[in-house]
Amino acid sequence: MKHKPFILWITSLFLTFIVLYYSNLNSDYYPVTSTINIDGKKVTYRFEKVHYGNDDVKIIIRTDLEELSGKLFWKNDQDKNWSYAAMKKSGLFLAAEIPALKPLKSSLYFVKLNYKDFSYNIPDNQNVKLDFYGKIPIALNILEMVLLYTGLFLSIRAGLEYFNNNTKTKKLAVMIVIIFITLTLLINPLYQTYKLGFMNTTVPALNEIFPVFYWFITLMWIVTSISIFRFPKIKLIAAASSIITALYYMVERV
Repeated sequence: MKHKPFILWITSLFLTFIVLYYSNLNSDYYPVTSTINIDGKKVTYRFEKVHYGNDDVKIIIRTDLEELSGKLFWKNDQDKNWSYAAMKKSGLFLAAEIPALKPLKSSLYFVKLNYKDFSYNIPDNQNVKLDFYGKIPIALNILEMVLLYTGLFLSIRAGLEYFNNNTKTKKLAVMIVIIFITLTLLINPLYQTYKLGFMNTTVPALNEIFPVFYWFITLMWIVTSISIFRFPKIKLIAAASSIITALYYMVERV
């Protein structure tokens, strides 16, 4: 089929989007978002579960209720008592801040809303855990994501090459190996060093700067690439590695 390669590229793009969407949606760090109804008016909030950098964390609630007020409650890992701050009203928004902590520390928080004689604890009378990480340079963050997503995309594309008689499988496999070696040995260790707050502070353990997902996927595609060249008649090698990569990414949720 003349247009088969084009269709396979589009399919790869679609499947990559599905994998990333599923991973983000089921991530432990997916924000708590909801809209509640108070006296016929909407109150919308988005509570983050992860924060990067040294800035205080601003908690914002949108509301159409003029008389709505609120307090932000939080406590750190070592604290027994809750701290709180009154949320300031500005137009349609209520806002307050949680003080930033050092990387690898965490806080629990919730908001208590007051309207007339009623109070509401959000989200749903539960606490949100907020994990803190170090500030990652923008260029490094972009490079990490570009290489990771490109590697995932090409992995899926290499698997779909099974439907094209594996015409381009060898070339794709080599590209995947190059990307994951670069990501695993050069980019991700630096990314992890900033994220975990190790820069200029301490020497990290190997498992902290070389996460299992990265070295496993890298080694798997090295073996896959070698196998494709040595056993070209086995058509399912790249397809199997492609499926493992996608499933492992969804489970690991990097």
